[in-house]
Amino acid sequence: MTFKKTNFLLMAFLFLTTVMVSQAISEEVEKYHLVEFNVDENNFMALQTLGLPLDCSGHAITEGHRGEVEHNFQVALTERELAMLKGQRMEFEVIQEDMAAFYENRAKDESIADAEANKPRGTEMKLGSMKGVYKMEEMHAAIDGLFNKYKSKGIITKKASIGKSFQGRDIFMIKISDNASTSESEPAVLYTALHHAREGAGMMTVVYFMHYLLENYDTDARVKNIVDNRELYFVPMVNPDGFAYNQKNYPNGGGMQRKNMNGVDLNRNYGPQEYWDYPNSGSSTSPWSQTYRGKSAFSEPETRALRDFIMGKQIRTALNYHTYSDLLIYPLGIRNQIAHSMFKTMAVQMTKENNYRYGTAEGLLYAVRGCSDDWFYKAMGTKGNIFAMTPEVGDRGDGFWPRPSRIFPLAQENVEANLLLAEYASKVGGDK
Repeated sequence: MTFKKTNFLLMAFLFLTTVMVSQAISEEVEKYHLVEFNVDENNFMALQTLGLPLDCSGHAITEGHRGEVEHNFQVALTERELAMLKGQRMEFEVIQEDMAAFYENRAKDESIADAEANKPRGTEMKLGSMKGVYKMEEMHAAIDGLFNKYKSKGIITKKASIGKSFQGRDIFMIKISDNASTSESEPAVLYTALHHAREGAGMMTVVYFMHYLLENYDTDARVKNIVDNRELYFVPMVNPDGFAYNQKNYPNGGGMQRKNMNGVDLNRNYGPQEYWDYPNSGSSTSPWSQTYRGKSAFSEPETRALRDFIMGKQIRTALNYHTYSDLLIYPLGIRNQIAHSMFKTMAVQMTKENNYRYGTAEGLLYAVRGCSDDWFYKAMGTKGNIFAMTPEVGDRGDGFWPRPSRIFPLAQENVEANLLLAEYASKVGGDK
């Protein structure tokens, strides 16, 4: 069915004029439902005005029965969002009720022990108790274990706080390099995860890569060359409050909280101010929305902590891990314009093994304002450009909480991209 643009505009108006809820997240647990939309090209832009999290939508482009382009989205919506949609003259389908329960139940036929039995040869990494994903304390223990095992080699630092979250939790950073405790004039690389609290597979991918570097340092010449000639920084949990909320309410996995506990989408909260306030629909100004961008650029302590940490380093390349859609997204997010030709060069090589689609946010999904990668590249002033990109790990079948048997394969399929990113750090950046 072709939807009337007026219906979309009316719905957007109603969304934006709904009575605002308080910004802080309630302790009452919301249910999320997976909703499918099919829209034609004419209504595609109108759909983007609704403040829905289309960046995690399993977006697909198909050909309609009349040959027109159709966009298919599967979007996780709260019950409040779903109730608003039901009051409109719009066709959609709820294809999965209560996503948290769905994720928890579908993994019951898989044991973590079986998944670990099939893990890659040579790694000592274990899976977590949230259907393979680490609980917060398990992640801390895993990182502490890596430090204790490899500290005698001097190639890893103890985890250190770079700042506090909204609720006062530490945001931890770990460094891997040949002289990890010393600042050297080597190109620096950053890997982050969990800007969005329900995207634990990104965090597991980052921790797996830490294992890979440390476990192969003495035997793999390529790994040794990277560790010896780079400063590699890891921030595996940017949003500890949101993750703790999911863990508390869904200790077996499946929690769907996305934002921080001040109600802000951290990946819509980056500056510069003109990008955060860019005149498109790439984030929402409504606190109830899953893409609410906050009161101003860097209003949130989590994004400020990462900003201040980055400004003190010579970082040249970065990957900010998210899930899902099998994508590698590069700037500019605010419009369909490649920030630098090297982004495509890098992306072509970095996706050869995992076959992720690559491009700008608008080219792949929709324009996004206030995202991390735009600020990394454009807002560093005299510090120079950072070539930052966002992998969206996993496909529709994986979703936000993959089966335990999928966690290692998803991490493995990004190892080559991670290695290439580190190698590219000597070729890009600092070209203001």
